[in-house]
This record gives sequence, structure tokens and C-alpha cells, in this order.
Amino acid sequence: MLLKIKRSGINGEGIGYKKGKPIFVMGAFPEELIEYEMMEENEKYGIGQLEKVIEPSPRRRHPICKNHEQCGGCSLIAYDYKGQVRMKEMLLKEALKKYAHYSGKILPMIKNPNVLGYRNALKLPLSMVDGKIEAGMFARNSNEFVKLERCIVHSKLLEKVRQEVINALQQNEIQAYNKSKINGFKMLVMKEFKEKVQVIFITSPMEIPQKLIDEIMSIEGVVSLYQNIKTDDEKDHDLFGTKMIHLSGLEKMEVEINGLKLLLLPRSFFQLNTAQASNLYEVVKSWTPHSDWIVEAYAGIGAMSLLVSEKAKEVIGIESIQDAVNNAQENAKINGIKNAHFICGDAGVELNKLDQQDRVDTLIVDPPRSGLDPTMRQAIKDSNIKTILYVSCNPSTLGKDLFALSEYAIEKVQPIDMFSQTPHVETVVFLKRK
Repeated sequence: MLLKIKRSGINGEGIGYKKGKPIFVMGAFPEELIEYEMMEENEKYGIGQLEKVIEPSPRRRHPICKNHEQCGGCSLIAYDYKGQVRMKEMLLKEALKKYAHYSGKILPMIKNPNVLGYRNALKLPLSMVDGKIEAGMFARNSNEFVKLERCIVHSKLLEKVRQEVINALQQNEIQAYNKSKINGFKMLVMKEFKEKVQVIFITSPMEIPQKLIDEIMSIEGVVSLYQNIKTDDEKDHDLFGTKMIHLSGLEKMEVEINGLKLLLLPRSFFQLNTAQASNLYEVVKSWTPHSDWIVEAYAGIGAMSLLVSEKAKEVIGIESIQDAVNNAQENAKINGIKNAHFICGDAGVELNKLDQQDRVDTLIVDPPRSGLDPTMRQAIKDSNIKTILYVSCNPSTLGKDLFALSEYAIEKVQPIDMFSQTPHVETVVFLKRK
């Protein structure tokens, strides 16, 4: 069947129309005439599989990753960068109009200075392929394991070290976990800052041989090694299990950004694109008004709280993970920042407690992709907070949250391209109470 692609969807898929019904086709781009096979169809929409591009978009290019179709992580890799930026700006504009009924100005995208090799971290499942342990991905919408020979959005050093780590596992005949085996390696997690790499093995309950530990630590660039034990009864959606074991090297990784020195424990999250994180933090800092009390919800290791501390009498960071809270408190101390404090708890519950003291005048939120939960939304609506800086990684949930927070007017919107080759867009929104 033939289809003319009219626009893009939130996941980067092409959308055409058949008798007014939208048909979603991954791998197709606006302006293209394609041949497709219908895979799923109901009264509201259809999902097609791309068979052939009859008339390609002028922005289509040859994809430089041979695994891109199976992996699906970089759904825009066959689209040129200028087209990617325009697409993301349009997706954000459409989401804000559809969900928040906002048709005002959106500032131009802050472009990514490195469209390849920008990711400072990876987390890859491990599996046995032809009798050898390999790192890879699961093919889009399936449980089929795809060996990953090279990922072009990971930093070059991460990829170099990853290959050497896998070689060491293979030479030591390490087995990947599966449910028929008692012991095995489940995932490989790595982080790289300033050409220093931390390696974390997620395993079933088992002891890692000292010979392997020594070999991993001898790889050039590796400065820290951990084992995380995750049992079968622990939640699948949590990356790590409860038991973290420091095997060798540094206990904490160090990041320097926007004049701050930050130490990271293995569980602590940091933005996956260091260069664009710096630009994101600069926007947040410059937009934050001078305040008595600033509260940052979902504060993580406290980076934004510490950066805006000079604009407040007091900053309170709220974070639900105790390790991250400990990390943030230590980061405040090593940077000599005495007016920033961090508490562990649910963002909405703790914000409600703080607001009862009627002192919070600026709120910074950087929620997960799912957006603000109902408790947090209600805490904001019940508050007297004058200004909100909302940092979002999902235009759809951003739009829905902004609509729910009808007490606030949208003053400024700044998109930032953190993840080139993907449809994801980071956005900072400045909100003022009406």
C-alpha cells in the first residue's frame, strides 16, 4: 500500500492518513511517499511497517549505524540535523498547543554541539551469543537480543572501554544470567567524565573473581569498579538492586560543571549529555529570580539547587533516593555552599509541608518522563509559590501538567537538544502565578 507522510509523531514516526485515519510508520519522514504493510489497525489509527521509500525526503540521509533498525534507539538517524531540530521544535509546539492550549512564542532550540558521541553513560543488557557473553539491546517492541558492536552516540572512550570490558568477560568465560542458571551477569552500566570511566556490573548473587577485577581495573581509563546484586524478586523497572559492592578504585566519580565540583555515587543520576547539561543549567540559573526560599523537587545530586543558591536566602532540595540526598549534601559541603539543604521524601508531600510555612516563592521541578504525579500537582495548586521553572524531557506530559497548573501563566519556553538522532527534546518553561 502507498502512503504520503504528512507529519511526525512524538516518537519520531511518520504519520500519513488513510480516509482521515492516522497511520503511524516508524522510519518514514514528512514529505515522503512510501510503500508499507499494515501491521495493526483499529477504528482510530493504524500502525504500518515501512517496506520501501518511493519518494524520499530531501532531508533523508544514509544512516551511519547498521543496527539502527533493530535497536530503534536513534529513530531520527536517517534524517539530517537541521531537519531533526525543526521536527523537535514542531513536536514541542504541537504538544503545548494540544494539551496546554498554548500558542505563544517558543525560543529557538539550543543545538547540540556534538550530534554524535555525546552520551556520557550507557546501560546495556548482557546475553549469550554463540556461546560468548555480549552487550546489546532488545529490538524495538520485542524480547529479541541484538548484539551491539558499536554505538555512535556513546562517547568514543565509553565505546573503547566497553569493547575491552566485554573481551575480558569473554576471556574469563563469564556467563550471562538467564532464569535457568543460578548465577550470571545481567547488565553492564558505565559512566564517563573527563576521560575517567566507572564500570558497574549488575549480577545475580555471586562473587566476581579477583582475576577479572584486576583485568578490568587495568583497562586504560577505568578508575572505578562496582558490583550491584539484583535478585529475581526485586522490581524490574528499577535499574539497580539494593546491594551495591565497591570492588576497586574510586568510590565516587567527579564532574566539574558551571563552576561546581560534583561527586557522584553509583546510583546517582546525572544528565547524559554533559555539554548540554551545562547549557540547561545556565538557562535555569539565569531565569531563576532572586528569592527568599527556592525549592527544587526531584533534586538528584543537587546540581541545580547549588547553582541557584546565590539567588536565595535558602534553597531546599527534595529527592526520594537517600543515596542522592547524601550525595547532594556532600556536594554542598565541598563547594562551600551553606544555604542549600536536602531532604529525602516524596516531592509533593514534602513541598506541601514546606509551603505551609508560607516561605517558598520559587520552585524548580525536573520530574521523570511521566511528569508530575497527582500529589505534586495538587501541592503546587494549593501553594502560594510565585514562580516555577519546569524542566521537562517529555513534551506530552509537560503540556498536560501545564494545563493542570492553570493558576500559572507561561512566560518563556526554551527547548534544548540533549539527545540528537532521537525525537527527545528537553524543555525549560518559566511559569508565573496569575
